[in-house]
Amino acid sequence: MRGTRGWPLTGGVLIAMLVTASLRYGYQDFPGAGLLAATLFAWLPLVVRTRWPLPVLVAVVVIESVHLVVLPGIDDVVHVGTNIGAYQPTPLATMIAAWTVASRLPRVTGWVAGLSAATVLLLVSLVAKPLELLATDMVMFNLVVIATGVGVLVATRRDRAERIERERDEDARQQVVAERLRIARDLHDVLAHHLTLVNAQAGVANYLLRTDPGKAATALSNISEHTGKALDELRATVGLLRQADDPERDAMEPVPGMDRLQDLIVQMRAAGAAIAVHVTGQARVLVPAADLAAYRIVQEALTNAAKHAHGAVVTVELRWSDRDLLLRVENGPGRSNGQSSGGHGLVGMRERARSCGGELTTHVRPDGGFVVSAVIPNLARMGPGAEVVGG
Repeated sequence: MRGTRGWPLTGGVLIAMLVTASLRYGYQDFPGAGLLAATLFAWLPLVVRTRWPLPVLVAVVVIESVHLVVLPGIDDVVHVGTNIGAYQPTPLATMIAAWTVASRLPRVTGWVAGLSAATVLLLVSLVAKPLELLATDMVMFNLVVIATGVGVLVATRRDRAERIERERDEDARQQVVAERLRIARDLHDVLAHHLTLVNAQAGVANYLLRTDPGKAATALSNISEHTGKALDELRATVGLLRQADDPERDAMEPVPGMDRLQDLIVQMRAAGAAIAVHVTGQARVLVPAADLAAYRIVQEALTNAAKHAHGAVVTVELRWSDRDLLLRVENGPGRSNGQSSGGHGLVGMRERARSCGGELTTHVRPDGGFVVSAVIPNLARMGPGAEVVGG
């Protein structure tokens, strides 16, 4: 692609070389056969300058050095020492070749190649041309150095733009990964919680079908309720994947927060869990991220207790303060207390706490019980209508 964009410049250089060769005396004078051949030979390697920049620079410097040695400069003595166009079209081809090297190869390589090319042409002209043309020699040297510097500047700006683009792409990729992890946590929390309740109710219903059909029907009704809520929350979570301008997105159920904790406790108790709730301090209205994280941590901790310590008493403690919310979910030993196994649930709870600037710790009690503690920073304000969960 770069080679395609380079063709207009390469063609323009040939025109510029022919024009300068015709104006080397300060007036229009079409170059003779020798000067015309030297001009075309110097330009010809530039056709492949984008593919082989360094070999092209070497070839061009050799050809223009031969030009300086073989072809005469201005032959009018009056102009000697004052005419900066004495060697035209040299060093136009070298300038473009040096610019190409500097703009495409590493900076050090570009500077070394450009300065070397300028130095070679300067030395050749000092040996082959009259000393009176020293000013012309220095102009030629400076032009090649300037072209090299411009090439380095172009490469630097291009590299900076590419680096910014890479950083932008990497940031977008990390955001996508973070969003996927968040959605995965939501899916895990929603499905694990409701399916645990469904499993518990199914066991109750199966046990009561023969002895108490009425209570069995209630348990089956609770199964229907929990599956319905699971589908609603699953739909809301999947809704996060929709585009922001999707007209159906506004219809999605809002993500849960601590205001729905009472409903969660009722659901768990209906499934047979023995839960005690202790609240100290005035409830606050948390920022959305912290509100969701707090709710999900309690939900996951209760789900784990129901799954791994069935029949154990679970204590939920909430300590509100101006600085933070302390969550503590503790259960006694049950039939199979396996919460310390380090599954996805515990990992998800830790990630949720960290996502809002908090932290979460877990440990097994000496009697085999399990404790989940989380500190959620309070970055919002006192909620005048905040409900304190109790009971």
